[in-house]
Amino acid sequence: MSKVHKVVSGDTLGAIAIKYLGSFNKWHDIVLANPQLTGRKTAIDGSPLIFPGDILVIPVKEKMPAGVTTTVEIADGEQDVAIVIGGKKFVGFTGYELNLSFDSLDTFSFSAPYDNALKDLQEAIEPFSFKSCEIYYQGALVFNGRLLTPDPKLEDVSSEITLQGYPLCGVLNDCNVPPAKYPAQYKGLTVKQIADELAQAYSVEVGIQGNAGASFEKVTCEPSESILSFLTKLLKQRNLLFTNDEKGSLLFFTAKEQKAAMSFIEGEAPLLSITPKFNAQGFYSHLTGFTKTDKENDSLSYTFKNKYLINKGVMRYKSMIIDDAKTQSDLEKAVNTQAGKMFADCVSYELTCEGHILIDNRLCKKGLCVCVKAPKAMIRRETNFIARNIKMIRTGDQKTTQLSLVLPGSYTGKIPEVMPWE
Repeated sequence: MSKVHKVVSGDTLGAIAIKYLGSFNKWHDIVLANPQLTGRKTAIDGSPLIFPGDILVIPVKEKMPAGVTTTVEIADGEQDVAIVIGGKKFVGFTGYELNLSFDSLDTFSFSAPYDNALKDLQEAIEPFSFKSCEIYYQGALVFNGRLLTPDPKLEDVSSEITLQGYPLCGVLNDCNVPPAKYPAQYKGLTVKQIADELAQAYSVEVGIQGNAGASFEKVTCEPSESILSFLTKLLKQRNLLFTNDEKGSLLFFTAKEQKAAMSFIEGEAPLLSITPKFNAQGFYSHLTGFTKTDKENDSLSYTFKNKYLINKGVMRYKSMIIDDAKTQSDLEKAVNTQAGKMFADCVSYELTCEGHILIDNRLCKKGLCVCVKAPKAMIRRETNFIARNIKMIRTGDQKTTQLSLVLPGSYTGKIPEVMPWE
């Protein structure tokens, strides 16, 4: 873990080392963490000169997570990521992927050379044990999760092991409702209440930020449906998204408008590449939703109009039945949600930048809003995007961050009147 110090008049490396690290001589550690100081003139004590305005990374030694008794270095890789399994913290991975998702669940994948002498690791990663674990980045908890089956790879001269897993609530995406709970029918309950009842069987907690919306008159989870796929259908009808929190719990929330936290410009660091991904066949001029017709009620209808296509004279129609929508207001919300999803699925960009994106020296929050201008990638005007996924990757000594970007209206329902390429 580390902190950042902005140098002011009168600061010396020795004084800063005493303040943060408790010892004058630990200015050497600060120099190692700040390669920009290399080659500078030195003070009498041998430390490089620093000047007001300098930004210094202070390598504060992280505290051992609660309950951890042993640290096991499984390779000589950096110790920026760690996984705690059964009270033991494993560090030194030579490569990793941390995938932080705004509208899905997080995942992790850590790789390292596999040494048979590491008995601690062998015991920790026994296949099909689904052991609980904790994922850390620079000493900060990313999420509590489950370790899935390890992926060993044996070659002539070397072997490698990959640890992978997901948050505690990931089991809801794999599994169905236990037989004892069938028929899984729910009447007069909100999506939060339904989720609480379904998740209880797997000891998963469910949280919500905002309003759960109206209760459902009657819904049924079919035996073949996973719990999360069933809940996802209900969430769409209430304009809610899901992800996981740091505890590994399932979290429901409503997207909110936000300002861009950073900018990327074509040809300027740290942007490495950006690739548009367009889906023409899933893009419609009119999305029409209908309610179900029964003996007592006529069907209601509502149409979302995509002005971008209509203004070009392009007519492409899509119709759907909206389950459980009883009022015109419910129907409009559901159709507008589907329209937002259409834009997310049809207009997206994959952005890769050098290094890891950190804000205030910590992992950026899910749903990061960024401003991008990249004419060669058909983003001809400065446009704000939401990072649907943030994937932090290290391969050997190279660190990159990949962002899957969608238009903010994909979640807020406010579709832009001008597209990025116009």
